[in-house]
Amino acid sequence: MFLTQTDLINAKLMAEGALNESDILKYIINDDIDSVQKKNMQKGERYYNGEHDVLQKDFRISKILETDEQTEKEICKPFQNVNRSNHKNVNAFLKILVDQKTAYLVSKEPTIKVSGAEENTEQKAYEKMLCEFADDSFNEVLQDLVTGASCKGFEALHIYYDNNGDLQYCIVPANEIIAVYDTNNQNELLEVIRYYDITVVENGQKYIRKKVEWWTKQNVTYYIERESNLFVKDTSISVNPAPHYWSITTLDGFQKNKQGHSWGRVPFLLLKNNRNSTTDLEHIKGLIDAYDLISSEGTNNFLDLVELYWVIYGFGGDNASSTLKKLQINKAVNMMSSGSDGRIEAKQIELPVAGRLEFLKMLRKDIFHFGMGVDTDSDKFGNAPSGVSLKFQYTLLDQKAGNMIAKLRKVIKELLWFVTEDYNSKHNTAYDANDIQIDINKNIITNDVEMVNMIQASKGIVSDKTLLAVHPFVSDVNAEMQEIEAQEQKAIEKFGNEMLKYDE
Repeated sequence: MFLTQTDLINAKLMAEGALNESDILKYIINDDIDSVQKKNMQKGERYYNGEHDVLQKDFRISKILETDEQTEKEICKPFQNVNRSNHKNVNAFLKILVDQKTAYLVSKEPTIKVSGAEENTEQKAYEKMLCEFADDSFNEVLQDLVTGASCKGFEALHIYYDNNGDLQYCIVPANEIIAVYDTNNQNELLEVIRYYDITVVENGQKYIRKKVEWWTKQNVTYYIERESNLFVKDTSISVNPAPHYWSITTLDGFQKNKQGHSWGRVPFLLLKNNRNSTTDLEHIKGLIDAYDLISSEGTNNFLDLVELYWVIYGFGGDNASSTLKKLQINKAVNMMSSGSDGRIEAKQIELPVAGRLEFLKMLRKDIFHFGMGVDTDSDKFGNAPSGVSLKFQYTLLDQKAGNMIAKLRKVIKELLWFVTEDYNSKHNTAYDANDIQIDINKNIITNDVEMVNMIQASKGIVSDKTLLAVHPFVSDVNAEMQEIEAQEQKAIEKFGNEMLKYDE
């Protein structure tokens, strides 16, 4: 949930008129848990993991409308057919769409450039340091960040120091985050309230309690929940409120000095999925549910299908449901004749398969259209389509990804600001994170021949780094640039030695 400074003040005033920290936290956290945004987060995560609503439906139960004999009112009663199949088809469209967007945006590592690196050796060293930081694990975190934001509306990245004093970063689930922004522009992150459940044992009994971290630009305050939903400061933290991090100096293996520091900004980075922080599920959930229901219903009809169904006259011995099951399994049933008019007629069953398939095809098209993805099973993908045709197929995905690109670029640059500050403090350098430029290298299916020819024709017009970013054989531009430089250096050394031999 997102709050502004004004919202935070109102929350303090509305916490039953009491301005103590416990009531304020209780009010804000309970309000966040019940918010529409957090409920949509849970749905997005469920559907990405294949936990669709169709799994809760029992296809053996139907509702029958009857008239009550006494009140003469129509009532709806459940009817259960225990012989009915209850198969559920889960069609993981959201996972396909989200993974498709993630692969499109960050399957290739972003290109990191520093202004002036071509001419200035110091800036070149700065660029090299940043590129070394952006390793495989960095790109893996970016992929998880994009996936999380797509499913939940936003995802959070936390920057911290480990016990060895090394700068680290990790994803904190957005479900645990309440972000507080400035009231005027709602653009500057002022505070973050993080809460999560822990299990505690009291008097031999296990209880679920909450831990809370209230982060500001200067410090962090830790709270823990006691009985009766009471929040108190966590006494297990020796300094509380605590600084963002500590710098410790030692002498002969013993701690000599310990000094607290602040980043001057909240050490959390939030990647929003779009302007309104909505999930990728919200516009297509109804379509996916309809697809699941129709697909499941059709499967159950096929599972219960007998080639013939039987019209029985003048026989007793079994009720209709048991007779049907015996016919389905044994293709025969024992009957007790009750008269000379008894007879059995066989009739052919035909399921409306064509109509069902057409409707599912329409739903699938709508899911990819409103989900803004690329249906690779579409007939529009022909043999070796041209680059223009492929680009047209990616139009909707490109628009959806475009809603996140600027936000993703900003988050990466903010993360590298922390990396730069850490490096400057440890190596006495003065690198400026404002010199960093980030390019997101979108991964699109291309006609490789056309693309390589276009790259070749652009030599000397566009920088080599930009051309490498779109080359179909290059997945990591930064690593490729270093490889090219090393290759050029080897060539210089080789030809230099040969020239020396020739001079001799």
